[in-house]
Amino acid sequence: MKNKLFVIGNGFDLAHNLPTRFDPDFKNIAIKHEPDNFWDLYQSCENDIWSDFENLLGCPDFNALEEIFYGYEPDYFSDRESDRDSIICQVELNGNLQDALYEFADNAEDSLSNIQVNNFIEQILDSDGYYITFNYTHTLEDIYDIPWEQILHIHGEVGENNLELGYPKENFRPEKYSYDARGKGRGPYIEIEIEDYISGIEDYYVRTAYAELIDKCKSFYKEIRIDSLKDFLDRNQCKIEEIIVYGHSCAIDFDYFSYINTRYSNAYWKFYVKGAEQESNVGHLIKEYDIRNAVIIKV
Repeated sequence: MKNKLFVIGNGFDLAHNLPTRFDPDFKNIAIKHEPDNFWDLYQSCENDIWSDFENLLGCPDFNALEEIFYGYEPDYFSDRESDRDSIICQVELNGNLQDALYEFADNAEDSLSNIQVNNFIEQILDSDGYYITFNYTHTLEDIYDIPWEQILHIHGEVGENNLELGYPKENFRPEKYSYDARGKGRGPYIEIEIEDYISGIEDYYVRTAYAELIDKCKSFYKEIRIDSLKDFLDRNQCKIEEIIVYGHSCAIDFDYFSYINTRYSNAYWKFYVKGAEQESNVGHLIKEYDIRNAVIIKV
């Protein structure tokens, strides 16, 4: 029936054994594109950035990231400009997230040729329903024959050159930068906002390198596309009575859940969850956004 709205996350593709895990699938590709272990340096508060990759993209740690500049300090005794601006070139060589993202998505899409219908999921889906998917792949279209016009790929789709990955734009909070105030290697060490530190760097080449690096870190965000979601629902004149969430961690993308709940405040929600962490996330989401009619189903 066309009164159903499905919200699909990465767990949906994982249930079909597609290579869409951050670790090892995306991680191995990202590392391949990096000469200086950029992603291992990126964020130090967690044991492994890949455990919550998108959110942590908004929390770079320049105390570790500056290692990519080691050995490329400007050489003012050289007559060659390349010996002075090589530190700036390191920014371009590191952190090439988009290259890795497109290869990752293409690999997953190519794997669809070996995928079969999941009988359990097939019983949940509805060919007449509408779908908001946070995945780049065409699993819904190719495996379950869901018409493309009933699907919104909110973060882009393979083949359209529009893939998005990253932290919510307003959540850029780099860690405090710690530096040796006297430059003698024994402190005292001062913690400062990284952008304040950068503005105080006197050396043009070093300051430019750090400034370009923080701009690159800021670029790892994704837009909140509520307008796209609204247009999709308006265009299809969706009168939603039931909302089914499958495979979404419910630890990010809160704006979309909030909008859907506000728009369809009387709808009945079904959350399919796997594991205690996802169940906890869903419980928090239900409480935070006052979702009144909801059930959690363990899979």
